[in-house]
Amino acid sequence: MLAREQIRAEIENLPDETVNSILEFILFQKYRLGLFRDDSTYLNSIPGMMDSIKQGRDAPLSECAPLSEVWPDV
Repeated sequence: MLAREQIRAEIENLPDETVNSILEFILFQKYRLGLFRDDSTYLNSIPGMMDSIKQGRDAPLSECAPLSEVWPDV
């Protein structure tokens, strides 16, 4: 239990942007461990993720980066 208490104390002194990054990491770890029912539950747990996905879905392909730029090994 000491680690949980130390983490809580450390988080209190961090800027919000850093705390948000820590939250995303925690949520990813839960996903990796299979603690979410499905991908949608995981993605919905990340603030702003669904809005980002919807914006990407609605963007014209001409405004999108080529796949080779995003994943050069694909």
